[in-house]
Amino acid sequence: MSVRAFKAFGVLTISLDLLMFGSGLGQTLLRLHSDTSELFRTVLVFFVLLIIGSGLLYLRKWAALYFSLPLFCIGVLMAWSSIETIPFPLNLVWMCEGVSLMLPALVTVRMWSELVWQGKWFF
Repeated sequence: MSVRAFKAFGVLTISLDLLMFGSGLGQTLLRLHSDTSELFRTVLVFFVLLIIGSGLLYLRKWAALYFSLPLFCIGVLMAWSSIETIPFPLNLVWMCEGVSLMLPALVTVRMWSELVWQGKWFF
């Protein structure tokens, strides 16, 4: 494995963040009675994901942790909860999706020594 995986995660995070922000902001602004807290939440999530994606591009350990640990937890919950709640053929699909969300944690563990906490700049 190389550090290109983290850079790919960073590019994917930033591009999906921009796509999500564009659609979420458009839906928020189209509502006439939109709440300002919803707009604030949308902008806050956009900037947090943008910072994490930038940290992944610059191979930062904190960004790898913020990226891989929540995905690992979500993957474990998806795989574990699909065993009893979803009928047999479809629960295998949900379990595979849950396991695929655990893979960034594996990449983080394998590449931990090549990541850095901080550099010359914040990112």
